[in-house]
Amino acid sequence: MSLEKNFNTFYEKELQGLLIPLEAERKKIKKYGAAGFVLLGTAVILFIISAASHNKVSVVIAFVLLLAAFVLLIIFGNKKKSFAAGFKESVVRKIIRFIDPSLQYSPGLKISKADYLNSGLFVEQPDRYSGDDYIEGTHEKTFFCFSELHTERKVSSGKSTHWETIFRGLFFIADFNKNFSGRTYVWSERNPQINFLTKLFSSFAWNLEKVKLESVEFEKRFIVYSSDQVEARYILTPSFMERIVRLQQMMGEGTSLSFVNTNIHVAVPIRDELFEPAIFSANDHNRLGDFYNSINIVFDMIDELKLNQRLWNKE
Repeated sequence: MSLEKNFNTFYEKELQGLLIPLEAERKKIKKYGAAGFVLLGTAVILFIISAASHNKVSVVIAFVLLLAAFVLLIIFGNKKKSFAAGFKESVVRKIIRFIDPSLQYSPGLKISKADYLNSGLFVEQPDRYSGDDYIEGTHEKTFFCFSELHTERKVSSGKSTHWETIFRGLFFIADFNKNFSGRTYVWSERNPQINFLTKLFSSFAWNLEKVKLESVEFEKRFIVYSSDQVEARYILTPSFMERIVRLQQMMGEGTSLSFVNTNIHVAVPIRDELFEPAIFSANDHNRLGDFYNSINIVFDMIDELKLNQRLWNKE
């Protein structure tokens, strides 16, 4: 039975019934959000009109509407958060157990900041570090863990301050079955965070050298730095570079990797939150199918890189 047919059967037998009360709750929460946004928009329009006409009555009405909008949106935010937590426990956890009962799912946890920094994929220290939906387990012989992460820098310009994203997406760590003596970084050429100055800084501060490889296709997509040129070439064999290219084609152009200690780290930029339930649209078969596929992508990554074949031995 194909994965798609397998999930279809599981959805009909196990998930469809769960969604009926959850959909009723979602629609109630949606009304709070819709009403809040409508009142907010109306208040803004009234403020603009009253500013042009100097109508004090319109200002008062706009202020009342603005206050009501904020109250509704606060209620909406709290209910949305509670709904998401319940949805993950009842639906997402069930999907994960269906895929592999041995997987450990912690919706409120994330890859640790120490592991994120140790990967070396993003050299900048984040000012704000958040994430959720931590999953760990073993796929055949390979231990792995991953979560969603969102790391940001605080940018000040004069009196104004705003936040800029360093990385947002899926952050994956797996056992590579080799004790690396050096550190090797395979940065995507299209990753906006890995600019020329970052590469220059890394080479001086971390004692890294650029690794010249023989694959033209690979070097179009990635730039490689390592503290051990010999080991980098030992890891990045022609066949393994082909697999990394296919992995990037599967996961997206911003995908980057590193090899540190005994682990491979993979950062996959993704804008959407992978396991968050929708509020303004139905959590239907297609939406839950996306959750199912997101988890299976991790197994695809392990299989694509052939980590279970134990091509290298720990020393």
